[in-house]
Amino acid sequence: MKALAKSLAGGSVSMVVPQCRFETSLFLIGHMRCGSTALSAILCSRPDTSGYGEAHIAYTDRAALGVLALNQIRRRAWTASATTLFDKILHSRYDRGACPAFFSARALFMARAPQPAIRSIRHLFAKLGSGEYATDAIAADYYEQRLLAMLCMWPQFAADRRAACTYEALTANPDGILATLSDRLRLQPALVNRYAIKTAASARGAGDPLTASRHTQIVAGRQDGNSGPPLDLTPARIDALNHVYRAFCALA
Repeated sequence: MKALAKSLAGGSVSMVVPQCRFETSLFLIGHMRCGSTALSAILCSRPDTSGYGEAHIAYTDRAALGVLALNQIRRRAWTASATTLFDKILHSRYDRGACPAFFSARALFMARAPQPAIRSIRHLFAKLGSGEYATDAIAADYYEQRLLAMLCMWPQFAADRRAACTYEALTANPDGILATLSDRLRLQPALVNRYAIKTAASARGAGDPLTASRHTQIVAGRQDGNSGPPLDLTPARIDALNHVYRAFCALA
């Protein structure tokens, strides 16, 4: 009943709020612990973009954009003058059944190498006291499934409305990668490497609850999570994960 009421309300809002159009929306499509919180914050620091992070909305129809607008209003992250609605999507349950219009939006795909990403996922949920992703194998399954889903979605967006980057490239050369993303997504003015984390983005599930609030920009050369104990995965499993990641890197 609650979901139905939310959908009905979202449908009504989507009909009257001019920002609720997929053509003017921007989605960051990635996986957990890929560095998406900082990049989302840079995007949401722009006056033309309304958003804060991960809203956990399934984009099955246009009403979802009304739900997104209501979500941002409720969390005091709504920018009424903005022309672009933003959301970050890290789980396939939110874009697996996306309506055709979803693919008329601009999309920024982001991924991170498997071993540091899996270590970071495990570390996050342990810090949160959560039993989710309790083993390397479970985290690896999530990572592989998500990247495969991202690879399937990539060709569904028009070539001039999609861009991809990796955590490794972004943290090695923030200014250069931001300039490239700005050009590919036709963002004017171009993205600038500075941000302020909105209060809504600090809520559990919206972004990085551990370290994001400590920073105001992406620091070049910062490669957190690249060292640690070996993962409890077979060499063949790690090779398979690296194969999928290399396929993603070919997009960037």
